[in-house]
Amino acid sequence: MIGAEHIKELVTKHLQGSDIFLVDVVVKSGNAIRVQVDTEQGISVDECAEISRFLNSALDRDMEDYSLEVSSPGLGGGFKVKQQYDKHVDREVEVLYTDGTRERGTLVSVSDKGIVLRVKSDNREIDFEKIKTTKAIIAFN
Repeated sequence: MIGAEHIKELVTKHLQGSDIFLVDVVVKSGNAIRVQVDTEQGISVDECAEISRFLNSALDRDMEDYSLEVSSPGLGGGFKVKQQYDKHVDREVEVLYTDGTRERGTLVSVSDKGIVLRVKSDNREIDFEKIKTTKAIIAFN
């Protein structure tokens, strides 16, 4: 079976020096590989296709068969990497804490340690270790 860590290493090296960042890699049974990438402005289909071509050239189907999907993380998924938090500064998010409580607010800033969330007029510093997941609130006006 192809390992997720191997795919992460390949993609991370390939993306060095670009504005594209790796969000997640999942390898399921049968070598179904799913790679999620993004940029501050959003990832294009052409950028995903280029990464897919790169991975297909780096992997050997003759040694081990696989299926490959390269895509954006989508609108409804939780944040998995710091760059996703950075991308959503000044936007409304919902934080699910490790204790099960939820809170909505504006993401004010992000550090290596955690985030600052503005709830009404109160800024709250929240360590990443207290966050189970954070999602962007999508507003359709």
